[in-house]
Amino acid sequence: RPPALRPPRALALADKVANRREQPTEATCITEMSVMMACWKQNDFNDAPCAEEIRMFYDCVAKAE
Repeated sequence: RPPALRPPRALALADKVANRREQPTEATCITEMSVMMACWKQNDFNDAPCAEEIRMFYDCVAKAE
């Protein structure tokens, strides 16, 4: 039985592949975010006692970008 759809070109592999940059699938700054959220939870979501953890998280985000 012949195929219902005919390909527009012959089915063959190309000599080259597309040059795409793979995006990292791994999330960044997870540890810093976890530490910051744990600090917030211990201090009833008050930013003042967690200033160092917040700064570390923002530094990590800036470096990742």
